[in-house]
Amino acid sequence: MKSKLILALAIALTLVLSLGGLALAADPTTVDVTWDGIGEVGGAVTAGDDANANFYSGGNSHTGAFHASDDNHNPYGYGVDSCSFSMETSIGGGGEAWLDVNRTDAKTSYGAAGQQSYTYVWTNDGDATLQNRSATNYASMKDSNYGWHSNDHITVTGATAYTLQRFVDSGNVNFAGLLASGTGDADLDCMSSEASAGRVRLGWGCGCYTNADFTANGTGTLWLDAVGNNSATTAMAPGMTGASSFHFIANWAGSFSIADYSVTAN
Repeated sequence: MKSKLILALAIALTLVLSLGGLALAADPTTVDVTWDGIGEVGGAVTAGDDANANFYSGGNSHTGAFHASDDNHNPYGYGVDSCSFSMETSIGGGGEAWLDVNRTDAKTSYGAAGQQSYTYVWTNDGDATLQNRSATNYASMKDSNYGWHSNDHITVTGATAYTLQRFVDSGNVNFAGLLASGTGDADLDCMSSEASAGRVRLGWGCGCYTNADFTANGTGTLWLDAVGNNSATTAMAPGMTGASSFHFIANWAGSFSIADYSVTAN
């Protein structure tokens, strides 16, 4: 039997739930929140000791959905359930949104837990969208949007000011992140990413083809960062070897694009 909570709203909501407390052992548990209207919605969901997520969407108008699931199945007897979280929201006329997912338990032979996936957008007066899907299990965290939303994971349209951010963190030094701010329009594709104790990949992995590009019109600045225990590489610098970290900065006025920014840090 599946335990499920569904909420639909058009006004402010604060939600705090523990998935582990909503179902009997071995019963999958899901939480679904949908919104459509003016105001803000946000909450935190804890899936037992395996993972947690918090989300927020607010604006003059916004429509979207958040989903969380704890399989409660303890595969292989490792004491770690598989969990998944997703969020999609469309904001009109200015607003802010984020999805923050944390993996908090692991089979220790695969390395320690502590991985984090973060997606964020803010615009003062333009339109924006945000969408990402993240799954955790005993071995790793994977963000795979293939077959769900394969493109346009963060977009901004017609803004006099905006900020967007996407990063993955291993919890063990390895980190990869992209941050952009500016005016005008922006579109970030980040179809897949991975994080484990030994490696992070931003913009590729999960057995999917790579879809990791960024385009913008207007003015702005982009920062791409990575830190690795041993090495850090990006498709922006083909053939780069010997670096354990990097910090790239790009400024633009007019049209700007990166065909592939995908990063590996290990």
